[in-house]
Amino acid sequence: MSAPKVSIIVPVYNTEIYLRQCIDSLKEQTITDIEIIMVDDGSREECASLCDEIAKSDSRIKVIHKINEGPGLARNAGLDVACGEYVGFLDSDDFMKPMMYESLYAAAVKHDADLVLSGVAFVGGNTFKDSGDYSEKTYFENETVFGKDDMKTLLLGVVGALPHESDDSRYGVGVCKNIFRRSLIAEKKIEFLSERKYMSEDALFTVDFIKQAEKAVGIPAVYYCYRRNDESFSKAFRSDRFEKSLVFLSELEKHIIDVLPKEEYGLYLDRIAQGYARIICSQEIMHAHDEKIKYRDLKARLKRICTNDLIASVLKTYPWYRLPKKQAAFAFAMKHKLYFLQKIMVLLRAR
Repeated sequence: MSAPKVSIIVPVYNTEIYLRQCIDSLKEQTITDIEIIMVDDGSREECASLCDEIAKSDSRIKVIHKINEGPGLARNAGLDVACGEYVGFLDSDDFMKPMMYESLYAAAVKHDADLVLSGVAFVGGNTFKDSGDYSEKTYFENETVFGKDDMKTLLLGVVGALPHESDDSRYGVGVCKNIFRRSLIAEKKIEFLSERKYMSEDALFTVDFIKQAEKAVGIPAVYYCYRRNDESFSKAFRSDRFEKSLVFLSELEKHIIDVLPKEEYGLYLDRIAQGYARIICSQEIMHAHDEKIKYRDLKARLKRICTNDLIASVLKTYPWYRLPKKQAAFAFAMKHKLYFLQKIMVLLRAR
């Protein structure tokens, strides 16, 4: 029996409310030669049982049950048993449009590409609101091929962006909107790190993969639907998020410094650093508002972020005035420790 064209790995942890829609979106893919690997990451009994029940509905579905270690290590468990020519990833609270894997696989075959990147649709609210309109982000205006000599451009565009660009990452850091050549992952022993240690572990995986890739292609299409629920990065408040972001930024630099000099990646890494600071300050403000935390306590938490050595150093030299207007205004407020202005800007956006 020949290997499937695409293996799709789905880490599952207590997401039974979304799981049927997630897996149905895979079963309805217009490309049928796929395998679906559900990795139950130590879910409660009702979710684990649902995985087994869903698997009975389609012979292409496999289920792995393992102890809870987080989505990164769950994806590694899926990679250990995957046998597809390419591999994709789907978070179990998200879903995708029916043409996704047919389109990505066709682009991969057309260009003999190791990696195919696409856009993402956002479903639900954001940092400022619990609900919102459906929106799409297309990272490529045209089909864009990156040869070996272009991998530096692709790597920088995943790590960050230049100040005038609209997003903190030019091509997006998430793995779920892409497909990856599985043989390259196996040959080069590329794996996910634990998200409990490194926030945005999928960004580190993508960086490590690009460093080994010979060719990639970006397509001007949106198929992946990212649900902004209470656990998503842009919405979830976690008291240790800032500390974890600092660990991640340090690790990200370690993953790129061996292939790029700092004078080339510095501005890109600074963009993502001040972007994380902006998002986390906004989350702190929304959390304080929702929980009726006193302003002096909020101010202390914002001060902890804005006066951190790394963030203060970035803001001191970063050309914040070249950022998109709203981002520039917030960067100015962070740089000059204008905490009340930060609060006003966030609460106005939340109206």
